[in-house]
Amino acid sequence: MSLLRGGPLTLQPRADSGGPPHAPLPDPPPVPVRQGPPPGLAVTLIGPPARAEVVGEVDRTTREAWRAALAALASAEADVHLHLTGLSFIDVRGAWLMTDMAGTLPPGKRIFLHRPPRILRTVLTLIGSDPLPVVVESP
Repeated sequence: MSLLRGGPLTLQPRADSGGPPHAPLPDPPPVPVRQGPPPGLAVTLIGPPARAEVVGEVDRTTREAWRAALAALASAEADVHLHLTGLSFIDVRGAWLMTDMAGTLPPGKRIFLHRPPRILRTVLTLIGSDPLPVVVESP
């Protein structure tokens, strides 16, 4: 019977149980346990009205702090510069909040992302930040 013709396939146990020996599978390596406090988010104002350094992670646990920091930066009514070298993770919602803030900037003002992680550049491409005044600087 050929499988290429679409016929039925029947599996039957072997008549002799002397098939190849089965070696036990090794245990998977242990998952390292994170020591210390859970990751957080630090947004530090570092200069003229709308410059900040971002360190840590933006996720559901830090989203409100991220939203508040973005609102404070947007209220300066100037170009916003985010230095993102220390940003280790940002979820899609965090990226969306940033593009949403960019849409509230005064006409002619932009948000500059300095040294963003690759994942953020990818997410911005996927969610479509092109019509917004977001300038992404390559590392």
